[in-house]
Amino acid sequence: MASKGAQSALEVFKQLPPVLARFFKKYPPVPIKQYASKPTLTTAPDRNPFLIAYHPVTKKAHDPKVSLRQQSDLYKLARQFGLEKTLPPMNKKFGIQKMSSKKSMKGVVRPRLHKHERTAEERRTKREKAIAEADELIIKVKGVSYESQLVINTFNATG
Repeated sequence: MASKGAQSALEVFKQLPPVLARFFKKYPPVPIKQYASKPTLTTAPDRNPFLIAYHPVTKKAHDPKVSLRQQSDLYKLARQFGLEKTLPPMNKKFGIQKMSSKKSMKGVVRPRLHKHERTAEERRTKREKAIAEADELIIKVKGVSYESQLVINTFNATG
């Protein structure tokens, strides 16, 4: 008779999707079997199905047993069931792991903006300065007669 822990593990295993169940039948989960985190020989007992392996005689690289697309699918399925830590170590990162380790683009962190946006503050200060000095410039061009007219207009406006 199986123990209570083994029986519950068997029930959990039966609830897994067929793809994930077949993978775990062929490659037992990490607590049961340890896999290499670096490429090994094709004959190594701890060969990782997600990494390349080298032939012991010819030293030629063999592709991983499981393709990147299949790795991604397996990772997503395992993540739904909270079993992503039981998968063999992977070189690629998927989902949240990938997003958290990814650098932001320079244009997102520090956008360059359009030229009219970059120079807006400078133009605004230049315009305010020109408006403040407008009367002095007009007096300089039109003469003293305009100055007396300006004084009368400001007196009437404040009034």
